[in-house]
Amino acid sequence: MKKLMISLFVLVFLAVIAGVGALYYVKPDKTLDLAYDEVPLKERAIDMAKRMSLELILTDDDLNNLAKKSLADNPSVENGVVVTGAEFALDGDRLIANLNVLWKDWVPANLQITYRLRWKDPNLVAVVLEAKMKDVPLPKAMFSERVIPIADELPKPLKIESMKWGEGEVGVTFRKPSLKDLQQLIGG
Repeated sequence: MKKLMISLFVLVFLAVIAGVGALYYVKPDKTLDLAYDEVPLKERAIDMAKRMSLELILTDDDLNNLAKKSLADNPSVENGVVVTGAEFALDGDRLIANLNVLWKDWVPANLQITYRLRWKDPNLVAVVLEAKMKDVPLPKAMFSERVIPIADELPKPLKIESMKWGEGEVGVTFRKPSLKDLQQLIGG
């Protein structure tokens, strides 16, 4: 009986140590937040129209700020998972997200999610390609696609026609506005 109790104690002790080790392993290495700078898309679009251009360039920083704004507005991304901090990097048509999350209001963790960006009028949609917690792969099915509402930030007369992915930037091409739309846009 004494050997059974000692074995049970050792087993419980090892389970506790393994649990603490797992929590330590998944905790975020880097402090991230959801603070973002406003991206002056409306002003850039008006300036673009005044120059009689139909293309606007969004930089890596612009997309980082737009994605953070989207998360700050709705930090609950999955069932029981709340994003507490994020940073995003653009790599062609891929958006790499480094997310600090809190699971069930108790377990802090760091996730790396790679998304493929695509334009789905009127929003930019990020579809999950790969997800990892540290170096441990996670099933893609655990994560839903994210919507980055770019069109909401633009003046109403402007309609996006397409997006072209480059290195560290996205070229946004607009449909040619009518004369009435231009007058409304420029305020004439």
